[in-house]
Amino acid sequence: MEYLFEKGTGKHLLLLHGTGGDETSLVDIARFLDDKSTVLSFRGMIQEQGMNRFFKRNGLNQFDYESLEEESDKLLAEITRVSEEQGIALEDWVIVGYSNGANIAAHFILERETKLNKGIFFHPMSLGVVNKKVDLSEKQFWLSFGAGDPIVEKSVFDELENNLKTQGAEVTVELTQTGHQLTMPELTAAKKWLDEI
Repeated sequence: MEYLFEKGTGKHLLLLHGTGGDETSLVDIARFLDDKSTVLSFRGMIQEQGMNRFFKRNGLNQFDYESLEEESDKLLAEITRVSEEQGIALEDWVIVGYSNGANIAAHFILERETKLNKGIFFHPMSLGVVNKKVDLSEKQFWLSFGAGDPIVEKSVFDELENNLKTQGAEVTVELTQTGHQLTMPELTAAKKWLDEI
């Protein structure tokens, strides 16, 4: 799996891009959140009409669940491998995911036993999978939603928020009036949350 690693002296940020992005797409966001951060950023291995993704889909919001499970396991294995190589504990990472990247991160947090315990999820949604009830009581997540988002409906965002809370996670939500794009107010809110954890 293609990835970028840059050592820093601040927070440890694990970056997962949205559809069509790559391992460089969220680096500027990471530098805004913490300009001294260590960055580990992965490129999704699935190709959809020339665009990188972290798992397959069969149309807008029509997910390939076999691919989702396979790619979740592969990504977690790569995160673990690189973290061990770099001498970084999994619990030291803060996942920063956008859209497709936020979705796979939220999925494996909910469905896998992992020491990853903090995340900033920009415009995520529930993928409609509830197979396990992993204890998330020691985990913290920040989520953003745009009221004008043409991709993420409020109901599937609310479902994700509820699933995380039901499994014990501490969840902070930032609501905006914008669409699916990242905006400075939500980035600023995410930075404030990151500074305080």
